[in-house]
Amino acid sequence: MSETILIASSGLTAEILPMGASIRALRPAGLDHSVVLGLANADLYGARNKDYFGATVGRFANRIAAGRMTIDGEDLTLAVNDPPNHLHGGPTGFSTRLFTVEQRSEDSVTLAYVSEDGEEGYPGRVSVRATFAVSADTLTIGYEAETDRETVVNLSSHLYFNLDGSGPITDHVLGVAADHYLPIDEGTLPDGRIVSVEGTGFDYRSGRSLGDRPRPLDHNFCLAEARSEAPRPAARLSSEKSGIAMELSTTEPGLQVYDGAKLDGTFRGLDGQPIETLGGLALEPQVWPDAPNRPAFPQAVLRPGARYRHLSRYRFTRL
Repeated sequence: MSETILIASSGLTAEILPMGASIRALRPAGLDHSVVLGLANADLYGARNKDYFGATVGRFANRIAAGRMTIDGEDLTLAVNDPPNHLHGGPTGFSTRLFTVEQRSEDSVTLAYVSEDGEEGYPGRVSVRATFAVSADTLTIGYEAETDRETVVNLSSHLYFNLDGSGPITDHVLGVAADHYLPIDEGTLPDGRIVSVEGTGFDYRSGRSLGDRPRPLDHNFCLAEARSEAPRPAARLSSEKSGIAMELSTTEPGLQVYDGAKLDGTFRGLDGQPIETLGGLALEPQVWPDAPNRPAFPQAVLRPGARYRHLSRYRFTRL
């Protein structure tokens, strides 16, 4: 059984697993269910967690076309695990790695991992820290990384939200603070265009029901042209059934929104029931997909002497 680390505040309780630096459960005070999807069997976290429930994904979150990229003129080949593309760091990406506990308190924990030079084809030895902290109403996730060689780093927490705890998320209302999104091709890769959401099914600026959504919905929403120093508003998710709303702010320039359409009941949730199609909404703050191959996109290159910093906050309120 994987170690479970419990952190708590007056308003939130979270279960953290060092395996994959994963969040297994998140419970606002007064609710008897988790608002993020977690697996009943904690031993399934790691390599068997094929849907990345609650895991930290990297070294590069999302897809890199054909598992190939170029850094400073050097052509690199990465492991392919979403043929023909590289996804979420490859078959043994960060979601499959055991992090160590570096610091721990009642309301926070910092986990660490060292990704060696050449891991999954990435250059450079990268030291990573993932910090999870809860306050009265907010979960904060912070990532930091340093490298000894030019590489790319783009981390994200692959949380699936279901504010009702179970059932489809089609009655949830989603708002996204993005004026543009990235259309995708048949392989779920950006096709290169940056398109206004105006007049499209991707206009979530004023909030709309997930029952009325594009199909498929597995797209990057363009929050900004670059990472910011401090978190800025990114998204809001709410459910009348549970009476809960979640507000997400982040330093990251993109937000991948995935409706969970490929969830197939293989895994059982914390309530013991199969997690079915549309059972959770993934909201993944990150750099835009395939950025290493798209010079016009915000970039994820990390160089020696610099530090990668990602900060995302999830604030829960009652409707």
